[in-house]
Amino acid sequence: MRASTSKDGLTLRAIAGTYNILLGIDLEEAKRAGCLGFTISRTDLGAPGAPPPANAPAARVLPNSLRFPGDTTPGLATTETAPLQKFRWGDYTVKPGQRYRFTVTARYGKPGQLTDGATADVEVTTEDPASQKTPIFFNRGAAASQAYNAKFGQLDPDKLDPAQRAEALKWLSRGLEEAILAFLDQAKDGSFALHAAIYEFQKPELLAGLKRAMDRGVDVKIAYHFRHKGDADTTWKKNEAAAQANGLDKVAVQRQANPQAAIMHNKFVVLLKKDSNGAFVPQAVWTGSTNWTEGGIYGQLNVGHAVYDPAVAATYEQYFELLRADSEAAPLKAALGKLTPVPKECPPGPGVWPIFSPQPNTGMLDLYASICKSAKCLLVCAPFELAQQISATFSGVPEGTLHYLLADKESSFGNKNEIEIVEGVKQNEIAFAATLSSPLTDFQEKLLEKDTPEHFHHAGIHIHSKIIVADPFGDDPILVTGSANFSNNSTVNNDSNSLLIRGDKAITDIYATEFMRMFEHYHFRAARAKAEAGAKAAGKTTDEMLKLATDDSWSDPYYAPGSDKVLDRKLFAGT
Repeated sequence: MRASTSKDGLTLRAIAGTYNILLGIDLEEAKRAGCLGFTISRTDLGAPGAPPPANAPAARVLPNSLRFPGDTTPGLATTETAPLQKFRWGDYTVKPGQRYRFTVTARYGKPGQLTDGATADVEVTTEDPASQKTPIFFNRGAAASQAYNAKFGQLDPDKLDPAQRAEALKWLSRGLEEAILAFLDQAKDGSFALHAAIYEFQKPELLAGLKRAMDRGVDVKIAYHFRHKGDADTTWKKNEAAAQANGLDKVAVQRQANPQAAIMHNKFVVLLKKDSNGAFVPQAVWTGSTNWTEGGIYGQLNVGHAVYDPAVAATYEQYFELLRADSEAAPLKAALGKLTPVPKECPPGPGVWPIFSPQPNTGMLDLYASICKSAKCLLVCAPFELAQQISATFSGVPEGTLHYLLADKESSFGNKNEIEIVEGVKQNEIAFAATLSSPLTDFQEKLLEKDTPEHFHHAGIHIHSKIIVADPFGDDPILVTGSANFSNNSTVNNDSNSLLIRGDKAITDIYATEFMRMFEHYHFRAARAKAEAGAKAAGKTTDEMLKLATDDSWSDPYYAPGSDKVLDRKLFAGT
């Protein structure tokens, strides 16, 4: 949901996902002189249509991690005394399906003697993943270290007592694991079927969800990854052992055609229900980037996305039957080229289009590159190396365009020279998943190594979502999401799937706000690391380097002609 208002030269826009709200702020240039930033407060208004909770606190001034020089006030600073010196703010502490009021006030004067200028407020409601319109679940990912420490202390979840450990894991999942189980639980009895194609098929709790469905009489069928590059791949062995341990081996088949070249990289489940003739008819599909492992749920940044569209589910069901039949690469490519033909450009919306791999050619990547090139604002989240068609769009970014890239490692680009080129383009904002040294990070690394003991595929990967969002805050956004990486191998060799979604602002708002949650965390870590290095060279502390400006010079880049920060200010505020 989005809402905006303008008053006395101050514009405020709120963009709400499920657990995140972005605030975009703009101030008329004539009112910039002497402005030292913005005070932001939030009022919790409760569920839509209900009165505010009786015990709800009054408006709460939001915190700031930076202070003015000389401010030694104990405790956490707030934007009341340490105003925000940016035109964008992310509140990542909200809850789904709730109303919030945000009030932003421009502050003038001098540190310690601030006065109020223009004020604007806006009310917005977060999206509800329990709705079949927006059933999208992101876990917390590795960027949640500081919030984890504040909630559970400096302790590895495995070192907490059993009750606390369960609470910590649920907190890290943030509804993702629970949503998979809830999707499976919709299959109530023998009139339902669940058809699952899963790459890493190992988490006991999720496999138990399928076994419970079997015990209810549900028609359960499974295809899981078998082998890739011979004995170096142990994923299939753990898949096989997990299927046997959970009583699913009789309904599971190993996807093993063309084992030297490809992996069965899907993570989807089709929900079917019998019609009046007794035939199973697809109803919905669960898909996304989440493998059924502890590392997939509690470690990497992942997304699960259910689509309650029978036509889309039917397309996935046809794909499942091809996988379960263990189709060879050549006939499978031919079949998928017909089942989900790839257009040269994104079809006019609104709409949802599945695209399956392996494809006969790299048309998928050409399509995605076309989407990237045409976007005025682009968000890309990628765990592995980007195909050249897509990475090239970060080299020639047109004026008046902004690209944001969240990558797991610098290896998302082919070489160091390419990294330096794209980082040198002023319209690019790039963040890499720099992890902090903390018990939570150590725990997550341990999970990923447990998932892949030979460091075969996912060890050390913390950003695992595969997302492209073009023009996320406009009226015609385009989203690409799914299990398929944006690489040649994923396109022409691996079994994988993507969803192309156009024109759905509610869904896009969820993806965009989650993207910015992670991007801002990693971007701030990089900025702090740079400040630490500068402080060490100057013989100062990091806190001495990271201070608020005492005059309006902080806002100069946001009004400088040709600056990318001008675009950032206008983009998020909608001006």
